[in-house]
Amino acid sequence: MSVKANPFTPSKRPVGRPGTRDGRPRRVHDRPMTPWRRPARSDGQDRAAGGPGYIPAERRERTERLTAETNPAEPVRRTHAIQDQPETMAAPRTHRLERKLGPDTPYSNRTPARIAGTRPEDNNETPADTDQDSAPTPRKAPLPVPHSLSNEAPREAF
Repeated sequence: MSVKANPFTPSKRPVGRPGTRDGRPRRVHDRPMTPWRRPARSDGQDRAAGGPGYIPAERRERTERLTAETNPAEPVRRTHAIQDQPETMAAPRTHRLERKLGPDTPYSNRTPARIAGTRPEDNNETPADTDQDSAPTPRKAPLPVPHSLSNEAPREAF
């Protein structure tokens, strides 16, 4: 059993497909077990019946010892530490750039204003979603909706 495989996550396995009353097949699952407990149970049953077992004794002892000594949360912590390394390594440079360039404030008030549907107070700078070379396009009037599609009663012509 590989240490890379998570030996602590129980999973259930299908054990049969009996039919329902209307004839459709239905899966039946066994009790959830960890990946190591399933072969260990079969090995124990074979040994109890007088057989040699499926797992060599030294392998069984080594796996039992590894399972008992391993903390289930430790592999997750190690994975998160490895994933956090690039960010940790880049933090000093990021802080230097922040001090050198200052915070990114030119557009900080524009996004909340756009969400709220209001215009920002400072109109000197171009919004982030428009080109600096082109002037903002004026808003067009909404297209008229034919009376057959609207909920209003038809109006009389003047």
